[in-house]
Amino acid sequence: FPSARPPLDQLMNMIPVIKPRSYSIASSPLMHPDAIELCVVAVDWEVPSKAETRFGLCTSYMKTQAAGATVMCSVKASSIVLPADDKAPIIMAGMGTGLAPWRALTQHKVMQKQAGIEVGPCWFFYGARKAATEYLYREEFEKYEAMGVLHMRTAFSRDQARKIYVQHRITENAEDVYRMMEHENGSFYVCGSSRNVPEDIYNAMKEVMMVAGKMNKDDASASLSSYKMDGRYTVEAWS
Repeated sequence: FPSARPPLDQLMNMIPVIKPRSYSIASSPLMHPDAIELCVVAVDWEVPSKAETRFGLCTSYMKTQAAGATVMCSVKASSIVLPADDKAPIIMAGMGTGLAPWRALTQHKVMQKQAGIEVGPCWFFYGARKAATEYLYREEFEKYEAMGVLHMRTAFSRDQARKIYVQHRITENAEDVYRMMEHENGSFYVCGSSRNVPEDIYNAMKEVMMVAGKMNKDDASASLSSYKMDGRYTVEAWS
């Protein structure tokens, strides 16, 4: 509308404030005390009707910043709480950049072990499309496996004819997952898109309870609800 020419102050009042973007920290302060590392994918998409490419506001901004640039940010407390017992198992599930908090958690366990603290099993179910291009921090995670801190289970959906996802790896390891959760006071953590990931992983965990724990659907749901109430089933999801 060429005739619409509101005063600048009125226009500023009409335009909503840019919402902050929240990203999971991908590093442990025990390993990196003077830095915060993020794992972020640059967002862009095509608009066929206009034959143009559009870019995510925040990720494009970060991508264009030079090394050493100062940016505005804040750090918020995480919803992720580690078990009080360092020997209690932790089971993590993450897809793509959803590995960020679990890299931080794994680094935490690595530093504990190097300090002589006995740590419990640390399992990570990681999923992406292709191992060759999307196995993020591969060398680092393989090093942690060689140290005996981490147990990786990967699912790369496009590397074979049948699509394999994280939920499939979880159910394939039902006996181990059930034992750690039900008999060893383990904690389960999942991070990913809020569209499908939490429900898909929940259904996989429900199947674990039913298959390995010989439970019916109601009892399996009750067990998972109990884990959540006890703070042993944590979901960190983004929309």
